[in-house]
Order: sequence, then C-alpha cells, then structure tokens
Amino acid sequence: MITTRMEKELNAQIKAEYESAFIYMAMAVWAHKNAYFGTANFMWKQAKEEEEHAMKFVGYLKDVDGTIEIPGLEKPEGEFKSLLDIFEKGLEHEKYITSRIHNLVTVSDEEGDYATNDFLQWYVTEQVEEERNFRDIVKLLKKVGDHTNGIMMIDAKLGER
Repeated sequence: MITTRMEKELNAQIKAEYESAFIYMAMAVWAHKNAYFGTANFMWKQAKEEEEHAMKFVGYLKDVDGTIEIPGLEKPEGEFKSLLDIFEKGLEHEKYITSRIHNLVTVSDEEGDYATNDFLQWYVTEQVEEERNFRDIVKLLKKVGDHTNGIMMIDAKLGER
C-alpha cells in the first residue's frame, strides 16, 4: 500500500519528467532551426526517453493501485545562445532531476516504502548516466570553443545517438 505522501511525490515526478521532455523538445527545435541537426536528433531522442521515464512512474502507480494525476505543463524556454548553452542548461536540469530522485528515495525511506525504494533505484543509476552524458558534451564543447569545425564534428557525433 502506497502512502498518500509517496503518491503525491511520485505524481510530482511524473510532471517533472514530462517537463524534461518539453525542455528537450524546445532544445531540439532550436537546434534544428539553427542547422545543428545532430543535436536536434539527440534532443528528440532525449525527449522521448523522458516521456518513457514519466510513463514508468505512471505504470508503477498503476501497479500499486495509486492515484495518477495528469499534469499541466508550462511552455519551456525556447531561445538559446549556442550549443554550449543548451548542454549546460541540460546538465543543470539533469542535476535538478537527480536531486528530485534522491528526495524520492529519502521519502520512501521515511515512509518505510521498500517497494517504491526498490523501484527508484533504476532512476538513481539512470541519473548518473544522464549527468555524465551532458557533462561530457559540455567538456567537449568547451574544449573546441568557438571553432566551427569542432562544433560541427561534435554535432555530427551527437546525430549518431
């Protein structure tokens, strides 16, 4: 039996995951508009992955007979200065999501909800990967600076995702 507090927190995470998808969609649109087609592809896939993360939470709440709330979402920021700006903002966003996941683990501990704690461990591991991916791209973009050839090589590599 899931507690009311845990159910509320999981529903808030569903919203956060969908917000993540919207943020990455906005980044994909900007990248495409600015001819960074590899980054656009990367971000479309990232958005899809965030939707899948949200649906895993929905599925879990269904499994434990919890109440699922369908969230309303705000329009995300859609203007960016550069690819570096996009990936720095993406990294900061992933750090925020990590903090939310860690909070969910804390709440599950406080509520004595071992099933939810077990469910959340996949997300704990996933967030290590998410932050690493964005951090590595930020490092590469900083390394090439404003050199167009380097930026375009990174963009092309991102398109392979």
